Amino acid sequence: MARKYVSNKDVSVRIFKSDFMEWFSHVHPAVPHVIYIPVICVMLYVSYSNGAAPLRIGLLFLAGLVLWTLFEYVGHRFAFHAGPRIEEEVRQTVSALEPGEPALSKIKGFRRKHYFIAHGVHHDFPNDTRRLVMPPSVSVPLAVIFFFAFRLVFGASVAPALFAGFILGYLIYDTIHYAVHHWQLHGRVTLYLKKHHLRHHYQDSTRDYGVSSPLWDYIVGTKGRAAG
Repeated sequence: MARKYVSNKDVSVRIFKSDFMEWFSHVHPAVPHVIYIPVICVMLYVSYSNGAAPLRIGLLFLAGLVLWTLFEYVGHRFAFHAGPRIEEEVRQTVSALEPGEPALSKIKGFRRKHYFIAHGVHHDFPNDTRRLVMPPSVSVPLAVIFFFAFRLVFGASVAPALFAGFILGYLIYDTIHYAVHHWQLHGRVTLYLKKHHLRHHYQDSTRDYGVSSPLWDYIVGTKGRAAG
């Protein structure tokens, strides 16, 4: 479904009535790298200090990267989107707001509120550089949950290197996501990813869910087609 967007950089909308909550909804895109690059290094060191061979660490690290692409696809498709009807209702509500009016005061229903906070604000204001990445208040607890889930499912000897690859996948996703919206890209791969993602924004939001990789869109059959 084609949609209209505000194109000016950092033009956005107020989400929360509370100044405190509103401040936390704006995150510099470098913040995840500052937090999680040390985490990746620590996880790899833990894996090595536990006696894992370098080849095993490398394979687990690669498996974590692939696992991230699956999580990215599933999360984007099923957790971040709410269906064309709800998304259009939210867009119309937000477009009717008075300047400075908090969006959540007008958006009705948990599902609509969740969609807008988690992803809708990005779809309506895709060039807002401060709402491209997840706030640490959300991402850090999620990272802790995922790490212990990895330990539970894969075991203590496997989890650190696997988790390190998973977190690197998240940072690659954040970097690519920022780049396709805000950088001039020239390489064949990066231009392809840019066209892939912007097609999701401007042509059909029910397709092209992969941002860092179109792998699962090909596998599942949700890869979009160029207009015309």
